[in-house]
Amino acid sequence: MNLSCLLCYQASPTPVCHWCEDDIFFFDATLHGSNLLQYGPVAGHVKHNQYDTLSVLGLHTWPMSSLVHQLKFTHSLTAGKVLSNWFVHKKRQCTLSVPNVLLPVPISAWRLATRHYNQATLLCESISNELGIPVNQSWAKRKGFSVQHHLSKIARAENAHRVFSLSDWCIDSEITAAQCKLNGSGFTVAIVDDVLTTGVTVNTLSKRLKQRYPKIQIQVWAAAFTPPPKSSLLQKT
Repeated sequence: MNLSCLLCYQASPTPVCHWCEDDIFFFDATLHGSNLLQYGPVAGHVKHNQYDTLSVLGLHTWPMSSLVHQLKFTHSLTAGKVLSNWFVHKKRQCTLSVPNVLLPVPISAWRLATRHYNQATLLCESISNELGIPVNQSWAKRKGFSVQHHLSKIARAENAHRVFSLSDWCIDSEITAAQCKLNGSGFTVAIVDDVLTTGVTVNTLSKRLKQRYPKIQIQVWAAAFTPPPKSSLLQKT
């Protein structure tokens, strides 16, 4: 079988050739820490007062952004598999605890009907296959038709507050199965998304979770972080 790189389209035995992979900025636990909320160039630009830890694969700059685009808009399962495999294998030095369940950031019913899939769920399913962590796809809901990417940070916060809510049962069954107390003591979840820009969405969802389960630990996992203009991280790419 003749394979070509998803990014440069040259012949490659792997979905992404090693030349393109070498061009991608990946966060390294030994350099940036396992919890990026303790790394200023990231923590200083994302809202994070409701979740406990943050783990991101790389920067949402080319060529990583091309893979995310292929996953998000062309239903490239291969791109999703590449991103999830990288997340698992390039995070092996991470010292964060293994979560009890993966929670994909929900998309609206309208978006699901038009796109036919949730890219965060695809990432969760691939990571779940690698690590054996269960996925809960129905833990939260998103209503409405609005999108976030064109909104300011303040507008994103207002919109997220309106559109996101927890489902009736949320993670009750997972907490019961883990034999934790009703409020989730000793229970860890990982909210998974494709791109983290301002952190408003995951922070809002985390707030909803903490209100219902005050003692759970919340990690946020993302494939890519969008650095703000003039970020010091852009000098490293």
